[in-house]
Amino acid sequence: MARGSAPARLLVLLAGCTAVRFLAQHAFALPGLGRREAVQSAAAAAATFGAQAAWADAQGEPTMAFGKYGPTILGLKSAVDSGDLKAVLKREQKFKLLNSYWRNSPDDFQKVTSLTEALLDAADAGKVSEVQKLYTEYTSLPEFDILKNYPPPKGKALSMNAYGRNEFESDPVKTADKGFFKVGDVGPPKM
Repeated sequence: MARGSAPARLLVLLAGCTAVRFLAQHAFALPGLGRREAVQSAAAAAATFGAQAAWADAQGEPTMAFGKYGPTILGLKSAVDSGDLKAVLKREQKFKLLNSYWRNSPDDFQKVTSLTEALLDAADAGKVSEVQKLYTEYTSLPEFDILKNYPPPKGKALSMNAYGRNEFESDPVKTADKGFFKVGDVGPPKM
């Protein structure tokens, strides 16, 4: 999401171009930028200014999308069961963001996208029974089982570092009382 105003961005861009020109003339003793080069650099900077960096799949971005938007979609169950189609339509963007979880698998992505479109079209047309059927089909995908059957993680965030974390690292007695850290069993196996 872009923040700030356009004049502020323009001011920052202008200051950046001025700094580049100054550094090019004085710091490296290069000939000054011509008008053409300055305009080209300003245009290139303006074209990319405020662009969000893309997250690679190795960053876990599909899983983050599922973890963030999946519970929201599952939370619509009571609204779907009661026939509150306005609540379903209000979450249209969440459905589409959740569908990005399947984007690396074209067949699955096509399936969930068509399910979502049919569900939202039925909600827009006021067809409660069809929305209920499509919502059940959508949330019965095997990926939703983990959200349905396991408790939500505790705390603000769950990261790879949280799995082996011991908040009592400096206190061996509390560590031993924690249970899953076997303090006495450290070392080579006894024969």
